[in-house]
Amino acid sequence: MRVGVDVGGTTVKVGFVDDYKIVDRLVVETKKETLFQDVLKAIKDYSEKKNYTLEKMGFGLPGHVVGNVIDKLPNVGIENLDLEPIVRDYFPDLEFGCTNDANAAALGELLADCNSNGSGYMITLGTGVGGGLVIEGKVRDGSHANCGEIGHMFVDFVHNYKCACGLHGCLETVASATGIVRVAKDYHSVFETKLNKDTMTAKDIMDAAKEGDQLGLFVLNMVSDALGRAIAAIEVSVDVDTFYIGGGVSNAGDILINRIREYYKRYAHFAVKNISIKKAMLGNDAGMLGAAYL
Repeated sequence: MRVGVDVGGTTVKVGFVDDYKIVDRLVVETKKETLFQDVLKAIKDYSEKKNYTLEKMGFGLPGHVVGNVIDKLPNVGIENLDLEPIVRDYFPDLEFGCTNDANAAALGELLADCNSNGSGYMITLGTGVGGGLVIEGKVRDGSHANCGEIGHMFVDFVHNYKCACGLHGCLETVASATGIVRVAKDYHSVFETKLNKDTMTAKDIMDAAKEGDQLGLFVLNMVSDALGRAIAAIEVSVDVDTFYIGGGVSNAGDILINRIREYYKRYAHFAVKNISIKKAMLGNDAGMLGAAYL
């Protein structure tokens, strides 16, 4: 039995995994000061109650992680924390690993979709844009544990919006949920639309595109163009089989995925035009499954 831990700000999702399937779950409410102690104690108590024999544990963490040391989890408020001694207090001999949550989700999607030796890339479209790379069944963190931070790839030569990271023209300034709304507001007076400039959400904009709304379609095309460019650039660098599109924005479904594929083919090198681009399917389970196999 393996354990995959998907860490959030106030709750932590724990999956007990066997043969690449989540067979049991646990949700732990935590506070910043004792987050990992609370989670590890809950896992230990629950495992003993269920008579589970644990083989390995993995953590998907929402921030920058180097090895088993947390550099910074901005949305949780934890930084400069070595997990090794904390884990050893509860599980002295259990092998464990850590990675960024997007990397864990990438591995989870790949394991559920094909096999443990596959290669794939996960792109998450939420408040920001994240990514995770898996090569031959192994998460690739990179020399600076920064592999997959594609939200800060420069793609927008037109608006050059300032990103929260301090750069300009980053992918997430136009392709995240926040970016989609920003673009729609900037062009609201240019197109006929039923969208309310003050209250529209990324979901509203994608739903409007499905109904043929001019502004919705314009934004859909701009977002898909940016993502098509980004995927084309990533693919000639890492050459994976499949890109998985996840996060809340991906719930737009086929209209978004199909349009991304169209733009990707415009920009892709001839040798990699026929890769697979598909919607991620596991939702919140991806991080737990992937973390269990780090």
